[in-house]
Amino acid sequence: MRGEPKLATTVQFAALDLFVVKRRLEKKDIERFTEVVKKEQIEVLAVEGISRYPNVKTRVDFVEEFPARADMRRAFGETINMSGQQHVNAVFSIYPIQWSNQKGFDVPSAFSESALQVSIDAGVKDIIIVSTRLPEKATGKDLGTCVDLIAAMQTKIDKPFVVAGNLPVLGKVKAPESFADIQSLLSADIGKTVVSRVWYAQGDLFRALSARTVKTELGTMTVVEFGLYQPALPQ
Repeated sequence: MRGEPKLATTVQFAALDLFVVKRRLEKKDIERFTEVVKKEQIEVLAVEGISRYPNVKTRVDFVEEFPARADMRRAFGETINMSGQQHVNAVFSIYPIQWSNQKGFDVPSAFSESALQVSIDAGVKDIIIVSTRLPEKATGKDLGTCVDLIAAMQTKIDKPFVVAGNLPVLGKVKAPESFADIQSLLSADIGKTVVSRVWYAQGDLFRALSARTVKTELGTMTVVEFGLYQPALPQ
């Protein structure tokens, strides 16, 4: 017989969608946001819909400014580049980032939307994080195709797996049975206002322990505490 898996460590994960911020970011915005991230003890942060102007010195670059202030590592992938303006998805982490890659959504409703896949070394185990924005005007069929692409990322790598972005509610699209939505850990009223939704591949050795939302000047951040478990020893 085997006993219950033993909790080895926890990871404080958060997700934020900057696409909904329709104003110019200032340094003070990032300073205040960084203070919130540190106060909430966030260890891994997925951010979607970042607008950046890397060649315009007068514009604050979230991709550069935030990790420098938060003392985090970064990985990002460009989704759109128009006349010097880039839209990117990113993952920031206090843990080492091992690799990253990006997959575009090949559906009629996509402009240049994509999913950024990042592997982080959380000590006990590696965790795969996907930061994505699905096409704004995606049809049901297109959503299904996008979810299939994300699911394929998970099935090819047998590791703890987390997806963050403007995801649909699970049940409205077909997804692997292993996928769970942290929506069930939030109250019904709060769940309705979540902008960046979080899915994960649940299992005995990787579980969502709690979830909450935190308001910031850059929007509402979804925060999830994940537990990483060691296999139970034979009794």
